[in-house]
Amino acid sequence: MTEANTEIKDAAADAAAGDDKQNADAANAADKAAGSDKTNDAAADAGKADAAADEAAKAAADAAAAKGDDKEDKTAALPDNWRELAAGENEDQLKLLKRYGSLNGVVKALQEAQNTIRSGKIKRDMPDPKDEKAMAEWRKEQGIPDKPEGYVLPEPVTKRLVDADKPVLSSFTEFAHANNLPPDFVAKGAEWYVAMAEQAAEVQAQNDAKASEDVEDALRDVWSRDEFKGNRMLAKRFMESAGDIGDVWTEARLPDGRRLGDIASFVQWASDQGRNSFGDVVFSSTDAEAKHTSRRTEIEKTMKTDIDKYYAEGMDKEYAQILDRDTKRGAR
Repeated sequence: MTEANTEIKDAAADAAAGDDKQNADAANAADKAAGSDKTNDAAADAGKADAAADEAAKAAADAAAAKGDDKEDKTAALPDNWRELAAGENEDQLKLLKRYGSLNGVVKALQEAQNTIRSGKIKRDMPDPKDEKAMAEWRKEQGIPDKPEGYVLPEPVTKRLVDADKPVLSSFTEFAHANNLPPDFVAKGAEWYVAMAEQAAEVQAQNDAKASEDVEDALRDVWSRDEFKGNRMLAKRFMESAGDIGDVWTEARLPDGRRLGDIASFVQWASDQGRNSFGDVVFSSTDAEAKHTSRRTEIEKTMKTDIDKYYAEGMDKEYAQILDRDTKRGAR
């Protein structure tokens, strides 16, 4: 160790002990160190200056601990250029040291930094994915589960899930696991998705309700008041007759989001197809058809058992209408 470094160490120790005479010696020693070209060259060497600062910090800390006085700044007698001596030619270190008013403050900052690192609040970078052991340790530190199913979603999210959401979130957790995303990120992502899906469903329901009102208004303009109900029933029955799917196909959506059953021109076409298939609005529903068939059977029975009543009550005319409807319908 150089003479200058020894003197700096002695000066720091004497300052912590509170010896006035030694404080003066320490100041003189520091001045001597600053005034000597040879010593200044040594202090300019970054490695030697760092060692000098470490010795000074250790001596000051030991002296302060021995005396037990935390209220008094024990580094007050250090030379004014102690920061320059410690940093040497390293400008970044000098800027850092200038943030602190005393060497004691530097020591405290170092201790706080070490405690923060040990607490785990500072996460280390992900290691090389090829190193399976290091990756397993790192994933455990991050709280990443072993499998995608290990992510635990918040209860407020799981309560709001519907069946359509489950495959989407399952795909999301698989993506998150493959990309080493932490649980907090996955939980927030799931929360966003559920809120977005609920909002989209609410908007869609409002649009559908308005579309239903619009198609009804449009059809009332096309059909008369007397025709409206019957034509709608014919359209509905034709839609229901579509094989195994029934009228569910009317829920199919166009690229613009409208349901097929909410388009006026489609409903009109379905009504025409219903009239072609069933012959008359009287067959627009199964109940109406049953009543029609029942009335035909009743009239035919009266015609065979009480022909006078058959003609007296005009059943002959009604029966002719029934037969005409059946003919148009294609049923005999």
